[in-house]
Amino acid sequence: MTAPEDDPRFEEARQLWAGRFQAVLTTHSIAEPGYPFGSLVPYCLDREGSALLLLSHLAQHTKNLSADARCGLCVAEATEGDVQQSLRLSCLGDAEPVDPSDRDSHARWFRYFPSSRPYAEQLNFRLYRIRPARFHFNGGFATARWLGRDRVLRHSPLGDSEEVSLLRALGDLTDQLSTRWGASGTSIRAAGVDPWGLDLAHGERLSRIPLPGPLTTLAALRDALQAAWAEQWPPPTS
Repeated sequence: MTAPEDDPRFEEARQLWAGRFQAVLTTHSIAEPGYPFGSLVPYCLDREGSALLLLSHLAQHTKNLSADARCGLCVAEATEGDVQQSLRLSCLGDAEPVDPSDRDSHARWFRYFPSSRPYAEQLNFRLYRIRPARFHFNGGFATARWLGRDRVLRHSPLGDSEEVSLLRALGDLTDQLSTRWGASGTSIRAAGVDPWGLDLAHGERLSRIPLPGPLTTLAALRDALQAAWAEQWPPPTS
């Protein structure tokens, strides 16, 4: 039997958590005590693997979190088939406002969601972090199990300046991708990178290319990305 720590499905859970970028946030309703309140929200991860959310102080979910920081974040694999056979991951955790002095987390958020900057600068939206306590992973029929945070969260050793440098150095590859597969003149840019994957922005849509990490050098990242792109997006045939 496969040892739990070596279960390959755990890597699927980690990549789903890192690369879905939208989730259902559930909070404790203050308008209807005892009932959960669900909201669809965008998110990305910080360097410790916790989820970052940009929330309006006027939103009901933010008011709920102010009264009770305990919450859930549910992500699911995109599928056109039976959703009960798709990958799903539920995070139970506690939400806390990100200190304005945490420039790293703010810079990371705006690389992923640059169009949200006016919300923060003009409409008083604030960045929050959900610190996971536990996860529940469902990979299909009869595969559901609880996972400790240590099984899902991964700390990226890349600092903000190192990540930005890597993204710039990988710019020629994303330019090639834009030229060969870009649609309607929409460019493809690298929003973030970590030792286990590259996150791409195609207009407003985010997607992740998983990598056989951990990869921390530019040469290793370039080689892995070129191989992944060749597999996922083969050159168009004439």
